[in-house]
Amino acid sequence: MNDLCHIYVIILCRSRCFIDEGGNVYLMQRTKKASVFLLPLILISYFVVGFPDGAFTVSWDAMELGLGLVTFHSGIILVGYSVTYTLAGVILNRLNKYLTLQSVYLLGLVVMGAGFVALAFSNNFTLVLITVTIYGFGTGMMASSMNAYMAKHFTAKHNNWMHFFWGMGAAVSPMIMGRLLVLDYAYLYGYGFNIYDFGWRTGYLVIAAIVGVVGIVIAISFTRNIWLNDDNISEVQEKDVKKKARYLTKKWHQVLEIITFFFLGGTDYTVVFFTGTVLMRTRGFTFADVAIFSTVYYLGMTFGRLVFGWLAKWVKEINIIRMGILLATTGIVVLYFTSHVSGIALAGFGLGPLLPTLVSDTSNRFKPSIISKLVGYELAAFGAGIAILFFMTSLILTFTTYEALFPIVFVFVLLVFVCNEILERACKRKTLATPYPLSSNERTDENDAE
Repeated sequence: MNDLCHIYVIILCRSRCFIDEGGNVYLMQRTKKASVFLLPLILISYFVVGFPDGAFTVSWDAMELGLGLVTFHSGIILVGYSVTYTLAGVILNRLNKYLTLQSVYLLGLVVMGAGFVALAFSNNFTLVLITVTIYGFGTGMMASSMNAYMAKHFTAKHNNWMHFFWGMGAAVSPMIMGRLLVLDYAYLYGYGFNIYDFGWRTGYLVIAAIVGVVGIVIAISFTRNIWLNDDNISEVQEKDVKKKARYLTKKWHQVLEIITFFFLGGTDYTVVFFTGTVLMRTRGFTFADVAIFSTVYYLGMTFGRLVFGWLAKWVKEINIIRMGILLATTGIVVLYFTSHVSGIALAGFGLGPLLPTLVSDTSNRFKPSIISKLVGYELAAFGAGIAILFFMTSLILTFTTYEALFPIVFVFVLLVFVCNEILERACKRKTLATPYPLSSNERTDENDAE
């Protein structure tokens, strides 16, 4: 009789379902078809979430020279950005009690655009710090709300597409900023102006204008009723099921997993930001050259996620992580001994898949009941790593030599590798089972079938 009920539920829901060992039925897909315009709108709008990371890596050297700052200030600014970015994710649940996720997304878009405009008119370090924390809060609201929205209404495949568009935005923004820096240098040189103080301001105004256009489109979409709400879906309801599997249960396992993300966060942003500084200060590169390097890094990271996401169907997560670390360290070594663009391309291509793959591998190592909490701590540690390790690196480079960057980043990547290998060896000493009857690669999307 139970089997007949299960079959009836599966047919009724028109969705990919499965039955666990305890006889519980899990509904994996949403039950109402989304508008054909919704997913393209989300993907295109998420493009602008990548703007802050890419633009700041190119604009900083001009801001530093134009405002009379030093490298040490960049660490303080990034700490402020990371704190408000993380805070936005922490308070998402409270905001969601009063606003839908898509409304939080639009609000974050407005806050980020306002921060860009304010930054363009800032004339001292204090104002720069305040405005960066403003658009950091907006960016955090956008990232956290849309990732939650995608998790509820779409599959992991679509989430990867969304992050691909983030990478495209992070790659395009250095091109915009670098082009305006070069133009201002050409037009203002020799006319008594501070040639480093116009291009980055114009760049942030242009980026703010693009954000404004996207915000208008999102606001209009609210009137067309194309967004899905919580009552449009059937979410997976996790139940405690007795399994033969034995997961990593010790506290130090969880701590080590969190530490892995801490060092990964410190690597991701530090390598691209300070590589530009090294190239300009010690190797004679120009703003335009640095913009190219930043663009290549984010393109490498974007296509790294695309390629390794495709390979994930045949390659285990641990091997993807190992290959990514090998490519990243190779790129860092190339940058240390040469100034060839292939170094930053390899670093980006190798680092790109590490974050999503490590998050995915968490479900293979720990109990399903603690996955959500642990992933939240992992991402918080990732943000903390960006702030703390970036700040520490800025101090070291300020008081030693800029060429120390690459050995420092190499150590960060090595620590990611060591922590992950310790956890992997701990896993091999236990008999593991897949935490869900279907892996993410086995689940199909109802939209594809329709």
